[in-house]
Amino acid sequence: MSDISCDRLDGCLRIRLAAGDANALTTPVIRDLANAVEEAGRTARGAMLCGGGKFFCNGFDLDWGLGQPREAMREMFLELGRLILALLESPVPVVGAVKGHAVGAGLALFLACDYRYAATGRVLIGKPEILLGVPNPYFGDRLLRFVAGDFAASDLIYTGKLIHAEDGRALGLVHETGPKAEIEDMAWEKLLSLCDLAPAAFAESKRMRLGKFCADLRDQMSARVARQVEIWHGDDAQRRLRAAGERLRR
Repeated sequence: MSDISCDRLDGCLRIRLAAGDANALTTPVIRDLANAVEEAGRTARGAMLCGGGKFFCNGFDLDWGLGQPREAMREMFLELGRLILALLESPVPVVGAVKGHAVGAGLALFLACDYRYAATGRVLIGKPEILLGVPNPYFGDRLLRFVAGDFAASDLIYTGKLIHAEDGRALGLVHETGPKAEIEDMAWEKLLSLCDLAPAAFAESKRMRLGKFCADLRDQMSARVARQVEIWHGDDAQRRLRAAGERLRR
């Protein structure tokens, strides 16, 4: 799992995305993250999900995705759904800590954590998929609406705008903010406090909150991913995606 790193302390697992400066997602990276989250649920008291200093995660790897056939993209979106569900259904506490930008699928990963800590300063979060000619993936759309409510979520999704993580507090996207040098320590302290709770009581409380939501995600996943892939490979989306890829390479 060279694109992620895992270390244990105090019976908890710290899972760090380490796939380059942008921490962009490909199917292998997504699969490794899902495996680590599922391992934490089996063998650890809790988990912290974190990334790099510039990017927590800049969504999926656009250059990689543009070179993939339909079936490979379908697999990628299904694996991303599996990862989101692994975070939401983990029986142990999961705390997210972002020191850098969390964009697109990166924001979805962050929102799937039980508690979310973000650095102050120029740390941007958002769902810009519509600006690339593709819809927000179903699980990302549902999760953003579940956390922030339809009004705020629709504004972020329909405009594709990025906001400062500090502004995300008012929308319920972020629980706490703090200096970049301290935010991971703050998140770790929160994780340890959650791990002191009765494990069975925490797990059942989490299931009551998220059980129906996760069941609905799982029920709709295959059909929604099929439509996502259809739009992704349409002429208009491919034109916009390739133009975005060119801008990123400059």
